[in-house]
Formats: sequence, structure tokens, C-alpha cells
Amino acid sequence: MYFPYLRGKQFELIALRELSGILNPDKVIPIIEPLKRNTKGVETAISALAKKGIRVQLIVNPQYGDLVARSNEVISLIEHLTAAGATNVIPTFLVNTNKDQLLVANTISEQGYDQTGYSLIHLNQIGATDELSVLAKTTNCLYNMIQINQLFALQRKYRPLPLAFLNDPFTKRQKNADYLDPDDEIFSSDYLYYREEGYVAFGDYLTIGEDFVDGGMLPRAVAIHLTYKDEGGDDIRIHHFVSDTNDDYNDPAGKFYEALTKLIVFVDAAHIDSVAVRQFQDYYDRQAFPGLGVIKKLSIMHHIELVQSLI
Repeated sequence: MYFPYLRGKQFELIALRELSGILNPDKVIPIIEPLKRNTKGVETAISALAKKGIRVQLIVNPQYGDLVARSNEVISLIEHLTAAGATNVIPTFLVNTNKDQLLVANTISEQGYDQTGYSLIHLNQIGATDELSVLAKTTNCLYNMIQINQLFALQRKYRPLPLAFLNDPFTKRQKNADYLDPDDEIFSSDYLYYREEGYVAFGDYLTIGEDFVDGGMLPRAVAIHLTYKDEGGDDIRIHHFVSDTNDDYNDPAGKFYEALTKLIVFVDAAHIDSVAVRQFQDYYDRQAFPGLGVIKKLSIMHHIELVQSLI
């Protein structure tokens, strides 16, 4: 099982909506961390996934955005979605401090999640780990995911519960032009080994990375990040397609076409196909620039489809 971790930004939510028709509910359960108090985009994405039977792990206590310390609003959103017929939401709690343990204990009891089911994502080893471990083992904790840096310490506390882990294989660089060298590197082999290592699922932060950036500046270089299966081995690799004329901020459309041309040559030679690759091909054929948000959306879509095809 694969748990892609997405934050509730516009194009990340659109990526899920556009993938809803091809996602396999037995293989993929997205995680959404909502960011905005206006949750229309989250509602639309979850409703689209519900129609296809795709469950969603919705973060009750986001660590970024407008909903920090407003878990009551996310709980109300879950109630609203459930009343509207979207019964695919799994309330999911980030565990980073002792306050989070108290929130989990109180909320699952008050809302009945201890019976209907919930998930935990452990970002840190907290002082109240023992108390939370007992709670998880005696209630209906559906998925228990541990951030990779805490994996070896915390898995001892939560066995024999079924466990998952959350990894961040994306190498974040200071600026887009830095992806020119190296432009190809190993991304992950988690899909291949997670079961034999005793986990029921794994997750990642896709081709974005764990670091949260609210907004962004117009870049000097345009970079497209595309994961692919290494034909000579078992690894998922990532290739970075970067524009060449990167001395100023002018002509982002031209920079996109430079990067896109490299991508099209690469996927043609490697016979790589996906919904996103076909959209990239369409932009190439029309010499159209869809905007930087769409580039990120297509990169996300391609990665989720790739991982689904491998598990």
C-alpha cells in the first residue's frame, strides 16, 4: 500500500482529482494535510475520490497553514463530508508533541474514531509515547505510520501493530538551476522492500519534498522532476529536466519549453507513458505554457501512477 503525502495546495488537490479515475483503492490511500480555512478544494478532491472508492487520510491537526490549532474546523469538515455521503475519510493525527497525544486521546473518544477508525503519523518520539502506544493498541488505529528518522526507535513501541513508514527521498536543492548536475539520481526502492521488511505500507512526499514553502518567487530556471523505473535495476530514479537560459527571470514559457524538450526526448527513448506524460506531450506539441503550478501537478500525478504500477 502506498500513502502519498500531499499538502492542500491547489494543484496538489487537482492532481488527486485528475487521478481519481485510475487510482486503485487497494494500492493507494492519499494523505492530505489541509492548509486553508476555505476547504472547498479539499472537499472537491475528497468527493471525487469518494466516487471511485478511494479512501483519504485527512490530517486533523495540520502543522502548516491557516488550520494550525484549529482541529475543530477539520473535525467539522469530516462531519460535513460524511453527512454528504463521502464516507472515505480516515481522520489522521500528526504526532509531534505531548499535546498531540492528548488531542488524539480526547478526539477519538469524543468523535467515536476509537471505534470507526483513525490513523497516526509519528513525526517525533514524544514523552507520552508509551501512553499513545497503549491507546493505539486498544482502539481502532487503522494505519500507524512513522517518519523515517524515528522509525527504529518507535517501531519497537508500536509492534505488533501493523506499521507503515514515511520517507522523503527527494533531494532538495537551493535553486532550480542546481538540478542540472546531477540531473539524474536514485530516488527510492521502498516499493520493493517494504513488505519483506515487515510494513503494510510506505509513503513519501512525492517529487516535492517534506519542506513546506508557502507561495514562491518566479524562478530563473524551470525544472521538471520525473520519476521512472530503472531498467537496469529495481530502483525508482528521478530525472531533472532543467532549462538552459537561466541568467534572468524573463520568458518562463521559453524556459519551460527548453526543459520540456529534454523531457520529451527522454520519455520517448525510454518508452515512458502515463497520464501526465501524455499531457506533457500535448503541451510540447502545441508549444503551450500551462504555468508552473501545472508542471508540479503533472510531476505529482506521474509519480503516484508510477508507484501504483510497481506495487
